[in-house]
Amino acid sequence: MKKIFLLLILLSSIACSNETLIGKWEDIIKLSQKKVFFDANENTITITTEGEWWWINAISLNNTYIDFSEIDTTLDNYSIVKPEFTFERIDATIIKIKMSENLAETERILRISIEAGDYFDGIVVTQSAH
Repeated sequence: MKKIFLLLILLSSIACSNETLIGKWEDIIKLSQKKVFFDANENTITITTEGEWWWINAISLNNTYIDFSEIDTTLDNYSIVKPEFTFERIDATIIKIKMSENLAETERILRISIEAGDYFDGIVVTQSAH
């Protein structure tokens, strides 16, 4: 009985010491910036990535989903242009985000979800109200 108990303790300690979870990847995108704060004026920021293999999973503006299904976001160069913002992937590692002037009395929150395999990350741009 003691041998079985010791064997169970040994097996559970080996199982618990494995910190790598199946289905969870480490950060292979490596965004230079994940949170951006703009005033109400027109603003632009450039964000870089170390990883080159990533795509956009979802975009929302003030919790409203933005349709970009006509654009292949696995490409190294494309633009998503909307009246409130422009998301431009300049090349494999350079992103440019431009927010138009916010004339509203409420702030804008742009969320861009980025994926690479089984790793998910994102950028949140908060723009002040006018």
